Amino acid sequence: MLLSLICGEIIFHKLASKQLHYNSVDGLRLAFMAMPMFLFVVGVVIPLSMKNRKQQKDKRKIYFQIIKRSVILFVLGTIADGRLLELPKNMPIYNNVLEYISIGYLVCSVLVLNTTINFQVILAAVLLVLYWTLFLFIPVPGWNGGIYSGEMNLAIYVDNIVLGPLHKKNSWEVLATVNFIANILIGVLIGQLIFNSPGKESKIKWMIIFGILMILLGIIWGQVFPIRRNLWSSSYVLVTCGISTLMLSCFYYLMDIRGCTKWAFFFVVFGVNSIAIYMMAHLFDFKLVGNIFVGGISALFPKNIQDFIQAVAAMAVMWLITYFLYRKKTFIKI
Repeated sequence: MLLSLICGEIIFHKLASKQLHYNSVDGLRLAFMAMPMFLFVVGVVIPLSMKNRKQQKDKRKIYFQIIKRSVILFVLGTIADGRLLELPKNMPIYNNVLEYISIGYLVCSVLVLNTTINFQVILAAVLLVLYWTLFLFIPVPGWNGGIYSGEMNLAIYVDNIVLGPLHKKNSWEVLATVNFIANILIGVLIGQLIFNSPGKESKIKWMIIFGILMILLGIIWGQVFPIRRNLWSSSYVLVTCGISTLMLSCFYYLMDIRGCTKWAFFFVVFGVNSIAIYMMAHLFDFKLVGNIFVGGISALFPKNIQDFIQAVAAMAVMWLITYFLYRKKTFIKI
């Protein structure tokens, strides 16, 4: 009995460690879900945000607000990288999710204001296919290896040209902007379904259908265009957006149909100040504060469990800060 428990614990630790680390090239891990979900959720709320803005008579003011928010997001992303004052010599730029969101938000907001849903569906599909065809038909000068190689590929080549010394090794993001926009645009389409379609049960049905279809199509596409986070491949976008859609349908059912909302309070406290907590997490080491309370206890455990305890303590400290803001009705927005 004891031996089986120990073996089970070892297997669990290995699986958890594998799922929560980024040391992989191909395939999908739990750690790889956070960023595409972030992009997806930004897209989901854009239709509601733009619906409210459309009521303003001054169109120039609407576009000014969109551009201002995009600029602020980009600057915050640069700050989150931690070396803003080192520009322009040493700091890698365009290497943070807020920077990707800033571009995608700008493009998708303009699309929602000026195009139909059918056009948005077609454009999302075109962007995904376009990104793939760029790798298929544009060779990298002087490179004879695989087109998706981690040593050199079209995305790395474009990053080197566009960013030069500001390019960060193993970060291939400039060309991937095509799929960052597609990622957010898929979220926009799910948002259109939620905010504009009648019937709650019908919304859930279609979210489940679309989610499953995206996952299946992504897996099939992944046989020829690998599901790879570094490339932000089209198959990766479809699979992660499909999973995000299915998760959203579950939350929608629990909260909007069944009215089960109390369990989500922990996440609401984080969500209403998401930008603030994201920036705090990047600018301050909350592990140091958490270790004041759990440092001695965590030292009694193996390294992987020790890291987990410290991470939970750090998250608890951040949650208490955002809870204080929540109680004071202080919501930091941009």
